[in-house]
Amino acid sequence: MQPPYLQYKDYMKQRYGDALFRVPIDFNLGCPNRESDGSGGCTFCNVRGSAAVQTMGKDSVEEQMAEAIRFARDRYGAKKYMAYIQAFSATFGKQQQPMYLDLLDAFDFTAVSIGTRPDCLTPQAYDFLAELNKHIEVWVELGVQTVHDRTLERINRGHDWASSETAIQKLHELGINVAVHVILGLPGETAEDFRQTADTLAALPIDAVKIHNLHIEKGTTLALEHALAPLPVLMEHDFAEHLMDFIRRMPPGIPIMRLTTDTLDEELIAPKWHMAKGQFKDYVIQQMTCREWRQGDLFGRGKKEEPESGSGLKTVETDDGSVTFWNEDYKEHYHSPAGARLEAEEKYIVPGKLKERLEKGDLHLLDVCFGLGYNSLCALDATKQDASSTLSITALEMDRRVVGAAAKNIQTSDSDSFDWKQTLAELYKGQASSIPSQASISILWGDARHTITKLPTQYFDLVFLDAFSTQRNSELWTVDFFKKLKAVMKPDAVLLTYCAAIPVRSGLMEAGFFVGETDPVGRQRGGTLAAMRAEDIDLPLPDHELRMIRETTRGLPYRDPYGVRTNKEILRDRQERIIECKQEDSSNR
Repeated sequence: MQPPYLQYKDYMKQRYGDALFRVPIDFNLGCPNRESDGSGGCTFCNVRGSAAVQTMGKDSVEEQMAEAIRFARDRYGAKKYMAYIQAFSATFGKQQQPMYLDLLDAFDFTAVSIGTRPDCLTPQAYDFLAELNKHIEVWVELGVQTVHDRTLERINRGHDWASSETAIQKLHELGINVAVHVILGLPGETAEDFRQTADTLAALPIDAVKIHNLHIEKGTTLALEHALAPLPVLMEHDFAEHLMDFIRRMPPGIPIMRLTTDTLDEELIAPKWHMAKGQFKDYVIQQMTCREWRQGDLFGRGKKEEPESGSGLKTVETDDGSVTFWNEDYKEHYHSPAGARLEAEEKYIVPGKLKERLEKGDLHLLDVCFGLGYNSLCALDATKQDASSTLSITALEMDRRVVGAAAKNIQTSDSDSFDWKQTLAELYKGQASSIPSQASISILWGDARHTITKLPTQYFDLVFLDAFSTQRNSELWTVDFFKKLKAVMKPDAVLLTYCAAIPVRSGLMEAGFFVGETDPVGRQRGGTLAAMRAEDIDLPLPDHELRMIRETTRGLPYRDPYGVRTNKEILRDRQERIIECKQEDSSNR
């Protein structure tokens, strides 16, 4: 599957025939934005600048290069190299120019990338870079950071946006590739500021972009500010949302060189992420793919092609005549063979007493894992046109492709009070309008562990939880997610799910729910009802199951304390806890 954005490695293979491994070089020239004693400078930058970790401790340029080449060759099997002059900002005076020339003559580099600031690019510097570009391909990595002058002043950047814009235009005129560096999350900036930075840069002749999230590092002015009054920083999920929007605004043909900032753990103050770098990249790719977002789809004002929905989905007709899908990624059907409509009615609408609840007043329903939409559509169908109460549905779904495919394959029944097919098509594109007048529905796209944090507390009367099985989608069957669900439920709300797994029921109990059963539909076991009040449990759990929950390792729930673990990590964690419990039990005998 084609990635949703142009990755730097893929770009290099297209351009150079192979990936170029960067050889970081530090001429130890300092930074023109700092005083001679090293003080001053940008508020986010520490005394190390952006020097590469693998060359720290090497004094001479030759030692740096030998170590960096050895590192790249041994770790990555590198064959081609790019000289990367990155620490602080490169300057181009007469004393510095011979260093660049001697370096590039001594080693067989395919290209050179030079990190600098716009105020370092004097007429003399432009002349030198233009001449150098005749002998080896030159990239200038320009520290822009933001297009907002108020922020540049706030972070003591030492130059304005106009100087960056001039540098970009001048480098382009000279035929020199320019990659811009930006930081998302700078103090005082908002999502609108990020969008303005993206749109402004996208309209200029840039050749690549390197995106950083703001890090507060030890030894920086920001660290002092943070100690006095904590500065807001972006955690992984929130940063991912801003990052994806930024990528979508970039021209489709330029590489995205970086997604995050690298900082040594011992130097980082905030934010403390729980996702590893590789996992975060995978998360961004997954989210963009599932939402059918691509680099460039918000670039300019041209008409964007609608993506083909339904990748990896196979249509299957169930016993009641309704269709479901086989999901190749999860290796599961969305519904049992008994019937998709049947399951929605008998596992959610009926045991949730939705019609009775609507007769008592307005109802707020949370549909977790909207999927093909049967649960919400059946709920909407239960709304009477002349009713005095209203039904408001908020649905959480990660995969927009499924909703698009459902809109093409689901058939509206003669008994339906509205056009299901049209409603799904409207939801796929935005807000549904062709539903009963006494109802409303909206979908929040993304990982439910994150989107649920955007919902108001104690708001929902009824919750439908319809994720894939615990072995395929354990992320939404953890104690920690159940606690988030409980936080958005009213004191008299109930939660319905088809799942009857012991760890799930145990987890619901640990999260503070009263737990009972519902009648079986299409399977031997019934579903689960979790309530805020004991009196809402009509069918209590059998005694033997309660004993298993309380007295055996089968009752150990799934855990995901930070909401970032993968399915495999959650399953492995539970298995490890089971082994620990058994070993402890054995040693106590």
